[in-house]
Amino acid sequence: MMSKKVSPLACILFWVWMSIQWLNTVHCTEMGPLRAQQRYPLYIMFLTPEPDSPSLIEKGRFMTSMSVDYTSIYIDETSQEWSALLDMEMTVIDLSLTYGITSRLNVSLSTPWISQNDGFLDDPLDTYHDFFGFPNYGRENGPMNKFGYHISVDGEDWFDARSGGLHLGESVVSVKMQLTNSGRRQGLSSSLLASLKIPTGDEDHGFGSGRYDQSLVLLNQYRISPFILYLNPGLVFLSDPETHGADIHVNDMITLLAGIEYKARETLSLMGQLNFVTSPFHHTGIEQMDQDSLELALGFALRVSRDMIFEFAFSEDLTRTAPDFTVHGALRYEFGP
Repeated sequence: MMSKKVSPLACILFWVWMSIQWLNTVHCTEMGPLRAQQRYPLYIMFLTPEPDSPSLIEKGRFMTSMSVDYTSIYIDETSQEWSALLDMEMTVIDLSLTYGITSRLNVSLSTPWISQNDGFLDDPLDTYHDFFGFPNYGRENGPMNKFGYHISVDGEDWFDARSGGLHLGESVVSVKMQLTNSGRRQGLSSSLLASLKIPTGDEDHGFGSGRYDQSLVLLNQYRISPFILYLNPGLVFLSDPETHGADIHVNDMITLLAGIEYKARETLSLMGQLNFVTSPFHHTGIEQMDQDSLELALGFALRVSRDMIFEFAFSEDLTRTAPDFTVHGALRYEFGP
């Protein structure tokens, strides 16, 4: 029999087909939304749900992630009963591990590590705000690059803040259950995320509340290629925090994430999202505590290998109850059988 010569075009088509098959077997979860959380120092004591997609990792597999957030904030306000000083730059390193129990059920544990410091950005931020005519929130009236963190009610302190070091924050255990799944097709996917905050942070120094919190979030994702839309409404049930004597009561919170992901390439997504959180505080008389929080996050996610995703985001406050800005970076890696 005579052998047939394989044409270069057939080789190219075969290579393209094999590449598509490989991409279809990628195990990593969805690229979006950006896992950029609300890093308001007063909120890190409570449960603030992390943005997430409804997608699950496969049964028997693990996913580990590490995120690093750097943020700056300045508040110096008093009311008839409350006094609030927040003058710091803060780093939060969040480590998490997720396991696929079944094809429709994942469990995860996250532990944040927090460092609050003097910082170095007061002068550049002052120049930046003056140049563009943005408000500086009174930062120019305070000492430059000096740490200050103090909350009191009727002269009684909430906590005794600590500068420097790396301190364990409040750990969170979560269970995600899939409700609907469109797979790679266009359409709606939904999951229910239930979380429990465990009081592992030091409430004496402002890294925890000393109490348990719970949350329920409905994770929704709708594909309209090349776009993916996210809408995650949630409820957070808070417990009143332990204090050094201050009488503090908190409200349950409503959270809402609305985001969009554009698949620029199979390995690159561009994303933008709004993160809304109602204030957990009663009427303190201080706008930066009573007002609900709204943040805008812009960034991208890049698949650097078959099982690894890197993401970067910049968040800007659209209200006063949020950090002036947050720079976010994260790495997610999936492994297992």
